[in-house]
Amino acid sequence: MRYNRLHVILFLGPILIIVAVLCGMIVWTVAVSMDNWVGMAPVWKFIGFENYATLFKMERFWNAFKNNLIWMVAFIVPSALLGLLLAYGLSLSGRAEALFRPIFLYPLALSFVVTGTLWAWMYDPEAGVINNILKGFGLGNFIQPWIADPKQATYCLIAAAIWQYTGFAMTLYIAAIRDIPIEIFEAAKVDGASALQIFRHIVVPNVTQATMVTIGMLTIFSLKVFDLVWVITFGGPGTSTEVLGFFMFVATYRQAFVGLGAAISVVILILAILVVVPYSWWSMRRMQA
Repeated sequence: MRYNRLHVILFLGPILIIVAVLCGMIVWTVAVSMDNWVGMAPVWKFIGFENYATLFKMERFWNAFKNNLIWMVAFIVPSALLGLLLAYGLSLSGRAEALFRPIFLYPLALSFVVTGTLWAWMYDPEAGVINNILKGFGLGNFIQPWIADPKQATYCLIAAAIWQYTGFAMTLYIAAIRDIPIEIFEAAKVDGASALQIFRHIVVPNVTQATMVTIGMLTIFSLKVFDLVWVITFGGPGTSTEVLGFFMFVATYRQAFVGLGAAISVVILILAILVVVPYSWWSMRRMQA
């Protein structure tokens, strides 16, 4: 079948329109970030990079920036690792995989509001499930204030996110493990390889592409996390758990500093580009190697 210009327009037209709209929104956001826009009514008063200068002088901004970096490290690695271990464990479980796989996927089906409400209740220092279980088992010395402690509240949020996204990583790894030829596993078993040796020398090297996709997707989530912070801690105690997305929302809609909020969103975009684009380029090089 020969394709003409009309076919190109029909197939590429919708996606090109969507891309054009998204690019236009980015340009509009950059323009707003360079205006002294305060209040909900548009104020087109060009001030250059003053919003960025103000932002970089704010301790609150750097605290949110630091928390995003903590999310990228403490969330991505455990989620990917647990997903891989679960996927391999299920691949060894035989028929039980059909029973347990949906159980680990259920958290992903929940909205972040539901997840946040559930974990906020569990973390409650007085009536929370976690502390009550510790009391019931006589482990009162391990009772913690959890999200009421500024030093550990961010990690409590990350734990909730790991619980919800591990099933996502597991699904990608299950698909990757199933793509490995069964003959390789059978040959390894004939040679006397243990399950741990098979995991280390066969599974891990052959799921590299799944690892690249998983880390890329988890990275994007860690950069745009907002819902769990909003529901569980609302950025508290104080501003200890704020991330850039939450700070952007507060600056734009709660304090009406629209120009400053746009500047924060541009920073998030730049941070995403600096992290995701080099990683994607490296991943493509690995896939082609």
